[in-house]
Amino acid sequence: MSYTMNCLKNLDLERLGLSGIISQNIKRNRMSSVQIKVTDKDGEPIKGAKISVNQTDSEFKFGCNAFMVNQFDNEKANDAYTEKFKKVFNQAVVPFFWTDDEPEKGKYRFEKGSAPIYRRPPADEVLEWCAKLNIQPKGHNMVWSAGVIGMPKWMPKDKTEMQKAIDDRIRILADRYADKIPVWDVCNEIAGAGGYDELPEEYEVRAHKLAGELFPDCHLILNDCRGFYGRTYRQRRSITYQMAKKIMYAGGRIDGLGIQNHFFFKEEDVLNDDRKMFKPTHIDDKEMLQAEHIMNMLNTYSGLCGSLHISEITIPSYDKTPEKLDVQAKIVENLYRIWFSTESVKSAVWWNLVDGYAFINPANPDWDEDYYGGGLLNRDFSEKPAYKVIDHLVNKEWHTQFDTVSDNAGQTSAEMFHGTYDIMVNGEKFTEQVNKNTSIIKIVL
Repeated sequence: MSYTMNCLKNLDLERLGLSGIISQNIKRNRMSSVQIKVTDKDGEPIKGAKISVNQTDSEFKFGCNAFMVNQFDNEKANDAYTEKFKKVFNQAVVPFFWTDDEPEKGKYRFEKGSAPIYRRPPADEVLEWCAKLNIQPKGHNMVWSAGVIGMPKWMPKDKTEMQKAIDDRIRILADRYADKIPVWDVCNEIAGAGGYDELPEEYEVRAHKLAGELFPDCHLILNDCRGFYGRTYRQRRSITYQMAKKIMYAGGRIDGLGIQNHFFFKEEDVLNDDRKMFKPTHIDDKEMLQAEHIMNMLNTYSGLCGSLHISEITIPSYDKTPEKLDVQAKIVENLYRIWFSTESVKSAVWWNLVDGYAFINPANPDWDEDYYGGGLLNRDFSEKPAYKVIDHLVNKEWHTQFDTVSDNAGQTSAEMFHGTYDIMVNGEKFTEQVNKNTSIIKIVL
């Protein structure tokens, strides 16, 4: 069976007869029928008012990690990164990796101008960049149990002291950023990373409790890579489902669940027709490319907490032959349609925007994510077909923009995607929000 068929046979929504229901769900979950009413200050309708409607932001968060902000060796490359990022994304993941935030105990790298570390721009610098571009920042992460890549080298071995250090980190992040970053991954990969036995008992419960207290106005996420596909998926008995229940039943706050979607499998395994696509040491299998499984899995988790977030996305193009670039784009299109159509899913975060700058595990140099060619841009910042797909979906297909005039009653009606709008009426600008509860927008001239 061909590479294309093996990747798309269970994912192509048209072929599977699912495109109709996906389109219906998008309309039901992401759009509202809105009546715009234009009146004067006395409440009298204004007939023939010139109305121009332009969506300036989407309620749904299309995100990407911002780990390469100002990390390139020349301004032209940094500017190209910024331009391509802003064109399609309205959320940026700010790196908070404890090993790099606090390489020495008590010495932090949050401020702009801190000592450079590859793929770890200081948080303040990324926040300044986000503010300039009007992009929502998302913090990733408060606590990660992945040994030397999750915990700083100075971390005490004593579990009591370790718990104190974890508590202190959450307090420091809260003091500095609780009012600046509205969305956070609190615990990262508690079901999917090693070192759990070396950590304080129920550290994840305590972390979500403390974060709930110190980040009262923030959206707090439990982020993981297991329990969604293949051997690790057991419906409501999946490990991540049960971990989340345990945390919430113990009083920890989880507002959303992060579902990682890294397609980290070798190119040769794609042509393997056996059910298992991944090596026994890794996480998932070909269910990551099965539309019906994805829809059922999202439905299972939708009842767990307030929202779902597709938190880390890597889809390979390997050596970037025309076929593999085309398949990457088709996978992207089908998955984004599924995710956007699902009411409980509130964001989808691509992981590495540009090829050639992905993560290499310092504890295991063989773990080189650049192998997968999982960027949306080539190393020279030229757009891959997958980038063009997201651009089309975000800026055209799932975007509302129109010009019209009000009728005799001073009204006009339209189906509008949820988000922020600039509405020009007879040359005067109004900023309005459209969400699932919006039915009428009143404009008073």
